[in-house]
Parts: sequence; C-alpha cells; structure tokens
Amino acid sequence: MTDPQSLANALREAQRTAREVVVDGDRWLVYELPAMPFDRRSSPSLVFESEHAMRRVRDFPSGWRLLSDTELFALSWAV
Repeated sequence: MTDPQSLANALREAQRTAREVVVDGDRWLVYELPAMPFDRRSSPSLVFESEHAMRRVRDFPSGWRLLSDTELFALSWAV
C-alpha cells in the first residue's frame, strides 16, 4: 500500500468507520489508522480529529470502541 491512491483509500475507509464523540460542544471523529509504509514505527494509530485539531495516539487498547466517550477522549491526552 505505497501508492498515493491506496493511502487515500485507507484514510477514507478509516474515517468512514469513525466513532463520533462530542466533548465540550466539539465534535471529534475517532478512528484507527493502519500503519503507513512511511511510518518508521510501523504501528497503527488512533486518530482524534476535530475541526480545530488532530491528535494521534499510538498506545491504545484494542477494545477502544467499547470505552465510554469520556474514557476514549482521555486517551487523546495520554503522553
């Protein structure tokens, strides 16, 4: 999956299956992005995307979809 079209398709699919979380009136899409070929860590990321910001978390539980909105959003602040 190294060509630009494949990368774009992977991103669209991840966003299509995103979970929506609303925190303090801000809508966040949360989705798991597979490891990309150019990523030296070669690991998936949990992406938190809003109109104003984007966060990427590398260490997240496999059952992240089962977390409450509060628990899930707290992951976006993990260091």
